[in-house]
Amino acid sequence: MDVEMVLKNLQEMKAMHGENLSGLDFSGRDLSGANLSGCNLSGCNFREAKLSSCDLSDCDLQKCDFRGADLSLSSLYNSDLSGSKLRRANLTHANRTLAKISKWAMKGAYITGPTAYCE
Repeated sequence: MDVEMVLKNLQEMKAMHGENLSGLDFSGRDLSGANLSGCNLSGCNFREAKLSSCDLSDCDLQKCDFRGADLSLSSLYNSDLSGSKLRRANLTHANRTLAKISKWAMKGAYITGPTAYCE
């Protein structure tokens, strides 16, 4: 599946739960409010993307680039962000409960709200 197909499905409110979307480039895209729960998004580029109020719970988000992305009010519940880059990412009031995020990755991110498990 390519980025344009994903965006079209989200626009039409089609479920994306559990899809393999690894390695796609969503940089600068507006995915606000999208439900991507349970998806494999490993290696995706979300640099400067708008992801506010997204459901990214139970996702594989390993080695993603979230630099400068807006993840405010999003759910990262029980997601694995190992090896992801979060510098300048906005995580204001994002639910990071049970999320696996390294302390190093959180350096330089804007953070308020629930805590996360950090390696």
